Amino acid sequence: MVRDAAVARRVRDFVAARFDTKSHTGLGLTLRLVGFALAVWVFSGLVDAVLDNETIVRMDRVVEAWFHVHSTPTGLTVFDVVTQFGLPVVDAAIAAVALILLYRREYPLLVTWLFANLGGKAIEYVIKNTVHRTRPQYAAEFLHGVSYSFPSGHTMGSTICYLMLAYIVAARPGASRRTRWIVFLIAGALIFAVAFSRVYLGVHYPSDVAGGFAAGMAWLTACGATRHLVTKGRAFSRLQPEE
Repeated sequence: MVRDAAVARRVRDFVAARFDTKSHTGLGLTLRLVGFALAVWVFSGLVDAVLDNETIVRMDRVVEAWFHVHSTPTGLTVFDVVTQFGLPVVDAAIAAVALILLYRREYPLLVTWLFANLGGKAIEYVIKNTVHRTRPQYAAEFLHGVSYSFPSGHTMGSTICYLMLAYIVAARPGASRRTRWIVFLIAGALIFAVAFSRVYLGVHYPSDVAGGFAAGMAWLTACGATRHLVTKGRAFSRLQPEE
């Protein structure tokens, strides 16, 4: 009984510590790890469905055929412009923000920015060349170069770049709550627009863009958790009394 009570107390203390808003291993880290786990779970499910040629693949082909029949010249022109916000705009944003952070000598944030975005590109490359999913049959007109379909690199890159950029703006001293909401809403709108454009143009299946978003969120939350542990851990250690 005593041992069971001690175990229960340790479990209770551990759970309580995970929701402590003042600890660097508390609520902030917990939310990031939960986000990471959910994103990985969704992504792994999509990979499994794509590789096993399940219902989601048949649905992908139905959606692809519908957009091919119902797309218009105007729509194709508009979404060919929108899709540029996935590439090359993301690449330009990565370079521009890196230069700004370098100029401001915000080196830790610069390292995180480059590691998240460039690391995401490396992960995308590995996944594409592991899954080996071919592009939709009508993709050739709007493709630049040859690559595999899963996950959508435009969607994954946009997810990482725009959400992290929104975080950088929202985390600035003096940023109002309204500003935080606005920048994250803009980031979300850009990500959705890019993802939709890839399906509309017929260069990706819906599960490709869903996979790109899930993979981007998984990597971004992993980077966020790492940064949180490092920065908050340093701050916490500075607050400890010297012996």
